[in-house]
Amino acid sequence: MLLTTTISFVVFMLFSCLIIFLISVYQKEHEEKSAYKNLSDISVILESRNIAELKVVDIVKALPKEDTLIYFNRQGDEIFKISGDALNPVDVKFNPTTKSVIRDEMYHDKSYVTIYTPFRNANFNGYLVLVHSLSNYNNIIEFLIVISTFSSLMGLLLTALLSYIFSGQITKPIRMIALKMQQIKRDGFQKKLQLETQYNETNDLIHTFNSMMSQLEHSFDQQKQFVEDASHELRTPLQIINGHLNLIKRWGKHNPDILEESLSISIEEMNRISKLVEELLILSKDLSYVDQSNIEAIDINGEIKSRMNAFSQLKPDYNFEFHSVLDKIELNINRYHFEQILTIFLDNAIKYDQTNKHITIRTSKKSKMIQIEIIDNGEGIPKNDLNNIFDRFYRVDKSRARTKGGNGLGLSIAKKVIESYSGNVRIESEVDVFTKVIIQFPSRP
Repeated sequence: MLLTTTISFVVFMLFSCLIIFLISVYQKEHEEKSAYKNLSDISVILESRNIAELKVVDIVKALPKEDTLIYFNRQGDEIFKISGDALNPVDVKFNPTTKSVIRDEMYHDKSYVTIYTPFRNANFNGYLVLVHSLSNYNNIIEFLIVISTFSSLMGLLLTALLSYIFSGQITKPIRMIALKMQQIKRDGFQKKLQLETQYNETNDLIHTFNSMMSQLEHSFDQQKQFVEDASHELRTPLQIINGHLNLIKRWGKHNPDILEESLSISIEEMNRISKLVEELLILSKDLSYVDQSNIEAIDINGEIKSRMNAFSQLKPDYNFEFHSVLDKIELNINRYHFEQILTIFLDNAIKYDQTNKHITIRTSKKSKMIQIEIIDNGEGIPKNDLNNIFDRFYRVDKSRARTKGGNGLGLSIAKKVIESYSGNVRIESEVDVFTKVIIQFPSRP
């Protein structure tokens, strides 16, 4: 409000000063032209008569009120002076000149325009001085200053009042939003801003705030779920290890069979914990920045064939099939990351295709996108689970998840690595028919 009022006042004052200046220049020129015209009229009268025939009444008729006419001879003697202002007679000093000269002068604290001009004809040979009063000019300027000052003050008050009203209207929804935010801070993220205003900007702010609160609520829910799931995953192997250590403490010292079995199970569970912690560390890393020094152009067809051969050695009863539209497809990526992605999805396909044991991999390159498809003919994924399949610790079949191994973090890790290279991944599936993983990377020149 203060800023708007101050700017409006300054702008109005500058505009008023400019108007007054322009009017003063115009009015001053008008007064000078009027003085020259009066002097010209008087000169006509003087040229038609000599001093003996000159009548003061004739000159007074052509001389405006408050103006003064003085005639000096060649020697500088004042021959006559006719003044319309008898109360404040003007005394002008002799000032011989060869041409007409106009000056601004002060007499009795009043401003005048004085014209000095030589005057010669058959009857006169001397100098005329016309002192023209600027009282009318001064009155006009003073009137303009008063009007401008009054208008400025009224404009100042009006601008301040309007600014106060409008600023109050504008800041009212902001204050209401701040109050609602304090309530949300006190009551929790579940509440949303239910407020409509007359301004699109504040409505957009409310919409943005609600969206942000929804994202924060979702993030906190995910974090809470993540902590609960991680605690649950760690609790089970720790309980198993604790139980077998107690068993060793009681009977294992003297029973080699119990000792061997308990140690084997404890080591297995420790390896499970180590793998879980390692995967959690991978998920906690910021992969938005990729170290360019470790990126190289790799032939993904060759890498896929190499991974398939490795899995064929581990799973000889599985049939791996590969198809590609091109002999060679290059992708700029960290080789270890690409192997990690393939390993996660192939391992997942093997786990959930225990019947047909047939896995197909296809690669293609279209519209500047490199696409990899990994297809198995196993259990499939229900439609309700497809949206959550990449969530941490999420398992479709929780009852059999532990028997299949893994911690439910592999798909989350794979998605994070893929997205760090500006890629994307999605899954298409039909229960008891197939599951297709579709990975896409932008093709870099």
